[in-house]
Amino acid sequence: MLAIKAKYDGRKIILPKNTRRPPPGEVIVVFTKTEEKAEENAWLKAQEAAFAQAWDNDQDAIYDDL
Repeated sequence: MLAIKAKYDGRKIILPKNTRRPPPGEVIVVFTKTEEKAEENAWLKAQEAAFAQAWDNDQDAIYDDL
């Protein structure tokens, strides 16, 4: 089995250049949902800001060198 990350342009699957092309045969195509990724990234960014507020302060600076 060979897994390749590719793009789908709405009509065809576009493999990256310089990809080792297997011989013709059956494939399994899995589409990731871009909107879910965007939402997940937004939550991660929101959490990052909250952690920065909690950890980036003078009282916790003593732990920076551990």
